[in-house]
Amino acid sequence: MKKIKTIFLLLCAVTLFLIGCEDNRKEYLDDYQTLIYFRNGGDQMLKLYRVGENTVYEIPVCKGGLNREATGTATLSVMEQSQLDMYNLENETRYRQLPDTCFRFLTEAELTFASDEDNKVFCVEIMTDEVSIVQESDMENDYVLALQVRADQAISSGINLLILHLDIDIPKLSLGTAGLQSFSYTSASPEVNFYENSVVLGLDNLWAFSCGLAVRDQAWLDDYNAANGTDYVLLPAANYTLPDSVAFTSGNSSVTFEVSVNRNEMALLQEFVLPVYIASCTKPQFVIEEDASTVLLNVRLDPDKIPLTAAMASSPYTNAGDGQGLEALFDGDVSAASWWHSYYGGGPVGDETYGYYIDLTLSEPLSAVVFKYATRANANAVPAEVCIGVSNDGENWTEIGRVSSGLPTEGLTWATLPAFSHTTAFRYVRFGVVRSAGGAGGLLTDPNGTTACTALSELELYGANLVK
Repeated sequence: MKKIKTIFLLLCAVTLFLIGCEDNRKEYLDDYQTLIYFRNGGDQMLKLYRVGENTVYEIPVCKGGLNREATGTATLSVMEQSQLDMYNLENETRYRQLPDTCFRFLTEAELTFASDEDNKVFCVEIMTDEVSIVQESDMENDYVLALQVRADQAISSGINLLILHLDIDIPKLSLGTAGLQSFSYTSASPEVNFYENSVVLGLDNLWAFSCGLAVRDQAWLDDYNAANGTDYVLLPAANYTLPDSVAFTSGNSSVTFEVSVNRNEMALLQEFVLPVYIASCTKPQFVIEEDASTVLLNVRLDPDKIPLTAAMASSPYTNAGDGQGLEALFDGDVSAASWWHSYYGGGPVGDETYGYYIDLTLSEPLSAVVFKYATRANANAVPAEVCIGVSNDGENWTEIGRVSSGLPTEGLTWATLPAFSHTTAFRYVRFGVVRSAGGAGGLLTDPNGTTACTALSELELYGANLVK
């Protein structure tokens, strides 16, 4: 069996380039004065696409031999199933002839070669949809279009057969970039950010059509979150723009589009997603690949790190006899050699809301903050509950957040608190430890005083002003 070749065919415009017969003719000079044969005989694989239109295929036939000036006649015929059965026995194949509803010949079954003609073509129209139906209805057999060429001149038995295997595929549409794509912004990022993508057709395009674009709904995102262990939130419609559709023209197999995302008024550290997908196609025969049809733009607004110094900090609860004071919180040293420690053993009464606290005076106003802290190496006084407050005058405070679970209990361990925000910007921030853990654990808000205490190795502040 000759080597199988793959030929990509697309509709009526598809034509096999007719290569001259000079080289093949030389193979038979010793045997034949004149011969007529299929230029590409034997088993051939044809790649077809189911697009609701038929395909025209040209079958080249050549005249060769020693006597090139001779005339000749070639007759094309469809093999009977009984002939194919004999072929199957000899070659251990299981070919079945396609029903005649799947093809028709566009040229006469008989072609005449003049003395100066070396090649001719038979044209066959293949009903692609019908072939696909036949193949899908009987998957056990290998349906082929088996043809013979006969001539009034001698023909070699090895080159008078053409068995066309029809590999039919459905054109598929997909996004150039699919799946989860993550991006983060800060206050230094552009307010509007642009993301380019494309809709791609997986073959040479011969049509004019369009594809609709849309955003997946909340039910889809709920299923995605459940399947992937995420808690993404749909990006509000006010924060993005997306074209309704993209238009393909003949000759273009890919069309780009642009999505814009506005970071303004996005909640700090909230994991938003914008799941854009190919929602429709005006060419109903095309298939939208489910696994490659959606891109999830995961966008998040990160806070800026606020430079802190001991000069910006104050606390009425600093124990001067244990640790290095407030300076230790901002020296970048997370080790057993550096820590801030509160009073203990009957120190001052803690604030009824914030316990033992540290106040920070900001150089620029913020409307949202994120605290990070590192515990002291000695973990017997790690924070067990913290409370965050804000103020514009340093006197009147508003609580904006509290955390009472999930905090680290080990020494020299970092903790990141959630983002907390206020409706108006503020110039003062309070980090309060309401309750500590470990051997010296206890409430730090007792109006009668406490023997409990707390300690930290490092304190960091991140924030943004989201109020316009």
